Amino acid sequence: MSFFSELKRRNVYRVAAIYIIVGWVVLQVVDMFMSFMPLPEWTSRLVFVLLAAGFPIAIVFAWAIDLTPEGIKLETSAGGTSASRRRGTDLLTYGALSVVLIIWIWNLDWWQQATDEESAKIRSLVVLPLDNLMHDPEQSYFVEGMHEALITELSKIKALRVISRTSAMKYLDSGKSVPEIARELGVDAVIEGSVLRAGNTVRITVQLIEAQNDRHLWADKFDRELTDILALYADVTREIVEQIRIEVTPEEAARLSAPRAVDADAYELYLQGKYFCDKWGPQEMMQGVDLMRQAVAADPDSAFAQSGLGVCLQYAAFFGYVLTETILDEANKATERAIELDSDLADAWVAFAGVRYYLNFDMVAAELAVERALSLNPSHLRSLVHYSWQLGEAGHFDTALELAHQAIALDPLSGAVRTTAAQAYYLNRDFDTALVEWERILDLDRSDPSFHYYLAWVHEQKGDYEAAIALHERAIELSARAPLYVGGLGYAYGLAGRNSEAQLILDQLVAREADGLAGPYHVAIVHIGLGNNEQAIDWLEKAFAARSSHMLYIKQGAQFDPLRDDPRFISLMQRMGW
Repeated sequence: MSFFSELKRRNVYRVAAIYIIVGWVVLQVVDMFMSFMPLPEWTSRLVFVLLAAGFPIAIVFAWAIDLTPEGIKLETSAGGTSASRRRGTDLLTYGALSVVLIIWIWNLDWWQQATDEESAKIRSLVVLPLDNLMHDPEQSYFVEGMHEALITELSKIKALRVISRTSAMKYLDSGKSVPEIARELGVDAVIEGSVLRAGNTVRITVQLIEAQNDRHLWADKFDRELTDILALYADVTREIVEQIRIEVTPEEAARLSAPRAVDADAYELYLQGKYFCDKWGPQEMMQGVDLMRQAVAADPDSAFAQSGLGVCLQYAAFFGYVLTETILDEANKATERAIELDSDLADAWVAFAGVRYYLNFDMVAAELAVERALSLNPSHLRSLVHYSWQLGEAGHFDTALELAHQAIALDPLSGAVRTTAAQAYYLNRDFDTALVEWERILDLDRSDPSFHYYLAWVHEQKGDYEAAIALHERAIELSARAPLYVGGLGYAYGLAGRNSEAQLILDQLVAREADGLAGPYHVAIVHIGLGNNEQAIDWLEKAFAARSSHMLYIKQGAQFDPLRDDPRFISLMQRMGW
């Protein structure tokens, strides 16, 4: 008898087939368990290796052992085909095929239906901070920029609620599980991912996780050149949308299918500039402005760079790092050009709104622009925040609070976003609620000087001047003595009757104003604290001429109540457009 005939007689072929079938069944069962049990990702690979290692052992046993109705016996006969052996292996074969059939039906029917149902439930998600696979801190700006851009792209899908970046960043290295994060943020799914860059080639890897059961629904990787970075964001967004089976409007589908190319150098400079502007400190802010200027120089036709420059200049003027008059023309031109380049970019419209409102006091143009931004993207966080502040300062408190709460739903762990609601309560003279809100904000983040500054406002109106002074002093420490916070301390000193200390700060601010290092608004606010109302209005006139952003507080701010009956102040209000 030939060797191959002997293999057949001993059912080695049949055992090999049965082993492969059973191995496949085992792998299918493992995959099912992994979908709803917190097993390590390497579990299926380990099972595969063990099955592969067991295959030659099964072949040896098939050669040496005879399976009979009486049990397992060693193979002794060299001739003929054992009927009992055939019956034993037939039983195994039919059993294995039955299990395969059951698994196949399971996969086609209930399992696929369950997967569809889980995906259909996803209407909100958070994109967790992306891993930096370059392991280079110098590339942090790039990874953070991609993280925010991906969030922004997903947020353009109107049927999907996407948590904004500030709240997502709270979970960087938090050690919390996916279900914990989802419960805290109130989302249905979590996206994890990583970024790898080699020269101008970028790879992003993402995986979609159903939050309640920590179940991995989908994962993929995407590669693009830096010039096609917008297409990369669109690719990822389109795939996620398909996976969660969410409704996409024709306009959204068209936008995802036609992303623009970018200038690689300009886009990288834009990401660097945004990274530093978002740090808020004077040195970082001005470094960000310089990088945005370089981005515009590298590609004057980049709507991202033009709008980014306008935003950075507006922030720099707001915090007093530059005088408005020195950058007003540049900011106007940059934001106007951004809209000309891309009238469908919400970032461009809200940048234009910010410059028109805070630097030009053009309330009507600002309102129209921010409404246009929100029509393009109802979940555009910066637009919601801007519009809430503008309406609150105009006295439309109900709508301001409605917009503020929409923003908070998108970024619940951001102190800056929560300040939007607290500010509306304060301007509406609901000081008790404002106090609770700003204390909650400080619990989230004690490193931002503005939170201490705003909480001090409430204590001033409630007559707790010493608490206000302590908060202003802390704001000054955190801000490297920014004029805004120094003026706030001088105001509180005046209210508390500590006139000599208030006068000392007043003299310092007047000297700094003469040198172009402080705005006239900050001088005016100290005069109000000291009760020098005529001098206060003189300096407010100068602040109006200088286009100081803080002049927008004068309509509703309680600090200005001592001036409201003065004809000069009433005239100033009218010229402001209130």
